[in-house]
Order: sequence, then structure tokens, then C-alpha cells
Amino acid sequence: MHRAVSATLIAGSVLLAGCGGSGETDRPSEAEQVRLVSSSLDQPTERLREAVGDARMSDRSSMVTLRAAADRAGDALRVAQQDLQLIASPARVGLRSPARQVSDALQDLQALTDVLSSRSISIADLELAAERAGQASRDSAMALPSIDTDRLIASLRRSRRFHAPARTRDGASVPVGSDDATSTTASAGPAYVDYTGPAFQAKLPSGAGWAVPAQSQPTPGELFRTSVRGPGGMFVIIDYTPYEAAMFGGSYRSRTRVGQTAFGSATKYVFQGGRLAECQRSTCVDYIINDPAGGGGFGVLAGGGSTASAEQIARTVAESVVPTGE
Repeated sequence: MHRAVSATLIAGSVLLAGCGGSGETDRPSEAEQVRLVSSSLDQPTERLREAVGDARMSDRSSMVTLRAAADRAGDALRVAQQDLQLIASPARVGLRSPARQVSDALQDLQALTDVLSSRSISIADLELAAERAGQASRDSAMALPSIDTDRLIASLRRSRRFHAPARTRDGASVPVGSDDATSTTASAGPAYVDYTGPAFQAKLPSGAGWAVPAQSQPTPGELFRTSVRGPGGMFVIIDYTPYEAAMFGGSYRSRTRVGQTAFGSATKYVFQGGRLAECQRSTCVDYIINDPAGGGGFGVLAGGGSTASAEQIARTVAESVVPTGE
């Protein structure tokens, strides 16, 4: 259950007040409604900003406060995104809709709260999520909350150096706190290898914890699937439909038109739920890529870990998909 109060209720009361006879002239504009929804985030994000600034790995109480503040801010952001989807009129669902633009930006900020609410914060995930949230805030046409995570990241690094167990490399001791001793935590993500599938080439995750790609045909001759399983339940799936366009089914938190190397553009969906158990437990990211010159399409789905990891893996794989012409 969401603990945040829906801003739509507030906006709705304003809209109803204008229906007493004066007509559409009293109806707030979309931009005014967006500002109202954005203002509902001021209190929870300010508390999160303070909690991030005070958090120290050596102080258990401050970390508990941080997780609680991140949970509350995440709830408020989810409600705000739902409100913005309702505000965006059907005629303005495109990229120029103010409500759609702000909703997409809030998705990146929500991904940051997901990382901050974790009991074991990954430095790599935090750095990636913080960078994307900061960029989204800078690119937004409307002022959005900003969360400075630099001090928290520094605290995490110090804690990892002081508490990481001693390791050996080729029989020699590796000093605790060295770059090698923290490489797994600080890694920006998995390594990627070139892979050739049915009628396409792409880069797939590889390295420690990642299995070799597996191919299957859920619908023989019509749906070709390449799947890779990784550590901690992470996964990525590429579906290829040679005779029909790829489509996203079900509800989603956000939908964004993005660039794609070979096909020019793709549509990114961020959601939780559906038939896959991994996507029911955590946020998944699905890229839908269709060939404008033909009838086929691709779907690139990633999830099973943190939202930031799913975003990074899905984006890397989706951008690398290139048809082979087979």
C-alpha cells in the first residue's frame, strides 16, 4: 500500500471547482497540474536528501533512517508517476507532453531510491543510479529534486576497505582496500561478449556468475528466444519475431522513446509484474525494437536484480542488436 498521498486527489478538487459553470477557462493547464504533482514530492525528497547526507556505514541508526526515507520517497515517486500519466491527455502522449517528460525523469529518480532502500547498497549501482537521476534532473524542463550521494559513496568505500576480508592473488597477499580487493563491488556491471543469434548479432553479459546463452523456440518458426542467466537472479532475454512486429503487453510504469543503433529508435518500458516471477519480485526493463523496413521485431527484457542493473543491462544489449540479414 502506498504511504504517499496521491496528488491527483488535490488536482481533481481543483478541476471540479471549475465545473460549476465557468467551463474550461477555469481548468488548470497541464503544466500547472504537473507543478502541483511535483510539489507533492518536496517533503519526502527533502527528508531523503537529509538522510543521505547523514548516513554513515558505521552508524546503523543512520542507515535504518536512510532506508526508511528512501522507501517513503519511492512510494511518493510511484504515486506521482501514476498521477502524471492521468494528467497527460491522449492527444499529448508524445515526447512533447510536459507530464510525460516529468514522469520519465521521475523514473530515474525512483531507480535511485530503490538502490538507497536496499539493505546492501552496491557502490556501482548507486553511482550509476545517481548519475542517471542527476542527468534526468538537469534535462527536465521543470525543476526536480536532486540527491547528492557523494558523501555516502565515500562512506561506503571506506567501510568496504576496512572490513573486506584479506584476499590472495597467485599465492601473494592482496592488501585490503586495494583496487583489486574492491573491484567486484566497484565494477560498473558485467563484461559483454559478441553473440550471434537467429538473424541478429548483439552483446550479451558474460563473466563471473553469467551462464552461456541458451536458445529456444517458444513458438516454432515464429518466436526465437535467446536467454542468459546471471548472478543473484539477474537475467536478459532477447525475443525475435521474424513475421510480426514486437509488442509490449500489460501495464507499465513508464514508456520512453529512445535511440537504437541499427533501427534508429526503440521504445523502453519499465514495469513490475507480468508472468515472469523475477519481474513480479523486482522492476524489469523491456526494449521493443521493430524494423521499419520489414515486419519483424525484437524484444530485449532484463531484470531480476536492482532497477539500476536492469536498466544498464537492457540498454547495453538493446543498443547493440544488429540484424544479420539471414
